[in-house]
Parts: sequence; structure tokens; C-alpha cells
Amino acid sequence: MQQIEKKYLLKDTIKTLVDDLELTAQDIFEFYTVVKVCKEVKFSKIDSNYFKTTKNGAIGSINKNRIKIKKAPYVKEKKNLVGEKISKKRYLIINNGEKYAIDIYQKKLKGLQVLEIEFTSKEDFNKFILPEIFKIYITKDITNDKRYQKRNLALLGNPKKNLYNIYTIFKDIEHARIINLNKIIFKEMNSSDAVRIVLYKLFVELRISQDIIVQTKAEEGIKAFEKGVKKSIILLDTYNNIFDKQIIKHVRAHLKVINRSFKSYNDLQFIQKELTTIRPFLDKNEIENINKSIEHKLKQHKHNINRFFTTREFSIIFKQFELLLKENNKSFLSLEAQISIQRSLEEKMFKNYTKAIETCDKYEGCENIETYKSANKSLKILKILQKEFQIIIDKDNYKAIDTLINKVSKNLKALKNINKRKMIIDTYLENLEVKPVNYMQLLKKINKERKNDTAKQSEKLQKSITLFKTKKDLFK
Repeated sequence: MQQIEKKYLLKDTIKTLVDDLELTAQDIFEFYTVVKVCKEVKFSKIDSNYFKTTKNGAIGSINKNRIKIKKAPYVKEKKNLVGEKISKKRYLIINNGEKYAIDIYQKKLKGLQVLEIEFTSKEDFNKFILPEIFKIYITKDITNDKRYQKRNLALLGNPKKNLYNIYTIFKDIEHARIINLNKIIFKEMNSSDAVRIVLYKLFVELRISQDIIVQTKAEEGIKAFEKGVKKSIILLDTYNNIFDKQIIKHVRAHLKVINRSFKSYNDLQFIQKELTTIRPFLDKNEIENINKSIEHKLKQHKHNINRFFTTREFSIIFKQFELLLKENNKSFLSLEAQISIQRSLEEKMFKNYTKAIETCDKYEGCENIETYKSANKSLKILKILQKEFQIIIDKDNYKAIDTLINKVSKNLKALKNINKRKMIIDTYLENLEVKPVNYMQLLKKINKERKNDTAKQSEKLQKSITLFKTKKDLFK
């Protein structure tokens, strides 16, 4: 069955109504064994009866399946619980034929009271009017407040008592007490806090990568660091309005300098990889000489990168980055900073989706490097936003968006690499002191192969973009 419900936060005085109406309590004990983005499995004991409830879907419209079970499986599953057990007393009220449940939570959730109303249809949900009898006891409507989902009460406790403290979250991230941000970020969180939390996790990961690079000089550390810097730059660019203009200007500029230091290193690695492409045009000695030259330059670049991570300049850049995220400033009170991360994310996802489409429409064939840069930038933003804030995105939409972005990005990158390969081969041939006897035929053959590769890749790209265009609803 489909679960459609409304929830309201109640004042402590609701207990007076319960006493006045002499309502009988149901004793309810619950725990979860599965808590995922759009799936949960819950075991309950209601008085002397036991149940297993499976839910699939998002808040407001959830497919719920509850079956009665024996005591044995209930007891057995306790060892697999996720989060804390929930204990509450439920009081049922029938008003004008409608059933209302007052849940008064116990133990660790003591002090929390919630009114729940379930509906059989969306139509009933939309036309519902709260009865007068409850109005004086209502604090607020929490139907869409993810913090008050029962699974989040089990995971995070009472939101009334455990109002999140962003600096405590920073400290927990530093000490690896928080690994999965999906347990921390919720839809109604201010965009400034949500973005700072994601960036701070990236900041800590960059520090870890720096230690790996300095201590072991491992290639994996360099790759992880570069990836983290790129993500940080994109998020800072996308949400630049929630930060102090002067400070973010310096931090972004410095991070971009760090990022550029990887460019030559990556280009050399690409050339080394692509040597096989130009191998037919080189003799054995030339291949050895080019390989030696590339290896020497790679070693130099790697040494410079490793050395940079131990400098005072690097420490200052990263201290600025940390202060940007930790220090309070007036920018965090701006309209953009205060709107919910859900609303902000929806706006930015749709904006970048539209921008990627417009770019691909602007350049026929999508074959030049300018198209790649512009379209790929929007796709990268989409990819990072949907990955870092996946808790905000519907599970099915997340998978569909991920597949679409990956397909277009992969084809764009393949075209970029054809252009890059062209540059490498052309540069090599132009700088040959002695041109091969069959130089013109060789050039013609290379250009023909390149043209064929570009045409094939363009066709693949256009197909993926055409599909991308039809999925507008996923990004709204």
C-alpha cells in the first residue's frame, strides 16, 4: 500500500488533552535494520504483537508493506539494528470519522510529541484541514522535515534537543566520526551550512592526501589531491555568493594555482600514454629518447609538487581555505545562504543542465574544443552536485542522472582526446628536422583517420546529447 501522511510537532500540553479524554496508550517499541535513501526495514512491537514493515519511496508518498510476524524473528533481528531503538506511547483519537495518532516518545527521545494522520489518497491529503481540537497544541507542520522521519530519529536523535552545531560536525569530520554526510545533511538545512559541511569534508580529505604525498610520495595521493582540489574549486565557484567576497577570491585563486601545477604533469602522462599512436612514425631511438625526456620531466614535476606541499605558502593557502569554511561572516545570512539546500540544489542542477544543452546546440557537431570546455564545465558541476548532495535527490532520479551525465561526459572527453592527440602528432611532425620521404602521404593518411575518428565520436556524442535533452524533467 502507498503511505501518505501528515505530521505535526506538538507542545508538552498535549498530555493534558490525553488525560482529559482518558485515552488508552499503546506501548510501541521499534528498531531499524535497513536505512537507505529510499528504503527502510523496521521491526515493531505494539503491545503484545510483532510486525515487520518495509518502506520504499520518498517522504510524503511512501510504499509501505507491513506484515505480522512471530516474536522470534523480532528478537533475532535486534542484533542487526541501525541507530537507536525507539520507545513511545501512542494514543488514538477518532474525530469526524478520521483517525489521529498522538505519539509521545520515551527514553532518549523524551520530550518529543508528534501528531500523525494517514491518508488513503493524495486527494484527501491535499484537501485536509487540521481540526480545531488540535490547533492550540501544534508547534509546526513537520510533514516535509526530514529530521522528524522516524528513521532519522533512530539515527540522529531528537531534533528539538540535538540541534545540529556545524562546528561540532566539523570536529566529527576531522576525527572520522562522520564518514557518510547523508546522515548529517537534510533537505531543509541552510544551503550555506550544507555546502560548508561538504567542503570541509573535502578539505580534511585533501589534508590526508597531502600527508600521503609527503610521507610516501605515492601516485595515488597526487591523484586524490588533484581530484579533491577540482571538486573544491567547482563547489566554491557554484556557491561563491554564500561566502565573503574578498576571502573567497583569494582562496579560489590559490586553489586554481595549485590545480594548474597538475596540468603539465597530466599532459605529460597523456603524451606518454599516446606514444603508441605515433609509434609507426618513429624509429626505435626516437621512441627511447622521447620516453626518457618524458620520464625526466615527470620526475621533475612530481618532485616540485611534493616539495610544494611542505612549503609555508601551501600552509597559508590551506589555512585560508579552513578559515573561509569555519569563520562566521555576514554572507552566511544572505538570501542565497539561508534558502534550503534542496531548493538551492534544484535551481543549480536545472541551470547547469540548461547551460550544457545550450552549449551543445550552439556549436554544430560539438566538435571543437570550446564546446568541450563549456559543456563539460556544466556537466562537471552537475556530477559533483548530484554526488555530494545525493541525499537530496530521489534514488531513481540519481541513477538516471548519473548515467546520462557519464554518457555525455565520456563522449565529450573522447572528442577532446582526439583533438589533443592531433596536437601531439602535428607538433612532432612539424618539428622533425628531416621530414620522411612520404611526408605528404603520411599527413594525408593521419588527417583522414582523424576525420573518421571525429565523425564516429561526434555521432556517439550527438546520440547521448539527444537522449540528455529528453530528460529535462529529471533536473526540474
